[in-house]
Amino acid sequence: MTEKYKVMVVEDDPLCRERFIKAVDQRDELQFLYGVGSLSEARKKLKQGCPDILVVDIGLPDGSGIELIRECKRNNSKTLCLVVTIYGDENHVLDAMASGASGYLQKDAPLSELGEAIVSILHGGMPISPSIAKALLKHLPVEEEAEDEIDNALTHRETEVLQMIAKGYSRDEIADKLHISLNTVSAHTKNIYSKLEVHSGTSAIYKAQSKGWL
Repeated sequence: MTEKYKVMVVEDDPLCRERFIKAVDQRDELQFLYGVGSLSEARKKLKQGCPDILVVDIGLPDGSGIELIRECKRNNSKTLCLVVTIYGDENHVLDAMASGASGYLQKDAPLSELGEAIVSILHGGMPISPSIAKALLKHLPVEEEAEDEIDNALTHRETEVLQMIAKGYSRDEIADKLHISLNTVSAHTKNIYSKLEVHSGTSAIYKAQSKGWL
């Protein structure tokens, strides 16, 4: 039997906590470990053993979930952290990512997307809600626009690859799901960046959306 990845949920709202746990239970490769509603409870549970994934809210009754992420990273824990919260402002997003979060979703994300995001992080992905990506984009190096309007629309396969990047899939996962080689995924990604004149996945997603290509 394949060992499952253990998930701990830190969320003070009981209904939201149950929703997150349900998202975990729907994935065969995941195993729910603990569910707590405060920073202090989370710290106690972490002393009993670190999960593979920490799904954490930012606004907890006794502090910020970002503190918990920092502590995990400071203690050299291999635990990966996914923020799921109502906060979508730049300060919270940048603080969470700088502290070591591997993904950042807002609470209105569909249940299936939450489960996919957790699995994606385990395989090297970085799932980020589209609205969050816009906040991050403002802090990326400014990309120079070409003098002429870009008119090379993405091919069907390139669009598929970019959509999967937007969902947080790693290149290995994209290759597996599309039944193509890793080199082919890399080639498609290179073409996407070239056509959009960008140098990062976040920039590519935002620019393709603004042009109506996604």
